[in-house]
Amino acid sequence: MKNKIRNWNSKSVVLLLVNSILVVAFILVSFFAQNGVKELYSQQEAKRWESEDNSYAQVSAFISPEKGMQISDISNIRSSLMETLSRDSLNESNGKGRLWIDAYSGECKAEVRKDNNTLSVTAMGVGGDFFQFHPMQLLSGSYISDEDLNQDRVVIDQGLAWAMFGSNDVVGMQIWMGNSIYVVAGVVAVEEDSLHKIAYGKGNRIYMSYDQLKQQQEDLYITCYEAVLPNPITNYAYNTLSSACGLTQEEEETLQQEENPLNFDKMEVIENSNRYETWTMLTNMKHLKLRSMRTNSVAYPYWENVARVIEEEQMVLLVIRIVLLIVPFVSLIALLYHLWTHKSWTVKGIVLWVIEKIREKRELQQEDAGFEEDEVEDDDYADENNQGLDEEMEEIVGDDEEEDTEQENFDEQDLIVVTTENIFEMKENW
Repeated sequence: MKNKIRNWNSKSVVLLLVNSILVVAFILVSFFAQNGVKELYSQQEAKRWESEDNSYAQVSAFISPEKGMQISDISNIRSSLMETLSRDSLNESNGKGRLWIDAYSGECKAEVRKDNNTLSVTAMGVGGDFFQFHPMQLLSGSYISDEDLNQDRVVIDQGLAWAMFGSNDVVGMQIWMGNSIYVVAGVVAVEEDSLHKIAYGKGNRIYMSYDQLKQQQEDLYITCYEAVLPNPITNYAYNTLSSACGLTQEEEETLQQEENPLNFDKMEVIENSNRYETWTMLTNMKHLKLRSMRTNSVAYPYWENVARVIEEEQMVLLVIRIVLLIVPFVSLIALLYHLWTHKSWTVKGIVLWVIEKIREKRELQQEDAGFEEDEVEDDDYADENNQGLDEEMEEIVGDDEEEDTEQENFDEQDLIVVTTENIFEMKENW
């Protein structure tokens, strides 16, 4: 018997140790996964934008150059978004500022020069609040925006700054593209981690107004549209942008029900805000083996390529976390089953115990109420006795006063008698 108990205890200790190690490993993997997502600033504009009163979601549309999207199409998308938000009573009002923001971009190859130094670069034509969605680190100067009076300002990365000028402090310097002169407004850093470097590419980049770049490159098209929209219910922002881009909710549901989940269209709409949530990743894992297939001509910008790689890493980490929790979960179920089968109590007994406790509590309350009533009656009786004593004391005091009065009258009569006798005695003697 002792050996059996000793063996059982040793097995329990080993099982407890294994479960503890697995739970700690689960916590560490979860912490690592969260840190990997926090570094993706291009996917977190909704968190930076939302307030305590409103919930927001970041959504993106990636468009094939074959679709030929231009500024006029962006205007139509914006009009559709404003109409939908207004219809759902989510439009701007009371001077509280903008309710939603957006940005768009397209890229192409171009050549820039300074004196005799000519370099081939990747030119990004941007519009809207592009640098709010992609807050790259500024090494000098400032960003550009649609609100600039002069649209001839550009932002260059640190590689182009060093290759062209040999320094990062080049704000105000001029560069040429075609027959136009542009002024450097700022210099941004390139992220140092290996994944961003691979996605960013070895070439240098220049960021400028989409309209200005369109004048230099006629075959430039918008390939990315991003927006942060109110999201009062699940998928509201996603469905709103999909509808604005020409994809109705009925068509979306039809595509989801098809056996082939691949996208053959010239546009993809995604929600950035929930792409790393557990349920979303579990849903996408069903088609994990098909993610490497490309059936359309949509080209992702470098930040979306980074986000997709991180998304696959998060799926792998999710699988690892699930595996780590299998043994602790089974052990917990086994422990609960053991406690249930070896319990020394019954549900009926617990119910009876609860009823008995309630009954005892009520009896105590009744006893306390009865004790308080007895105290009240005793107090009333004592008050009545005290009142009777007071009346008796008043009667005694009254009798004493009457006796004192009678005694005073008697003394006065005696004095009168004595005085009369003295007068007669004095008269006889005289």
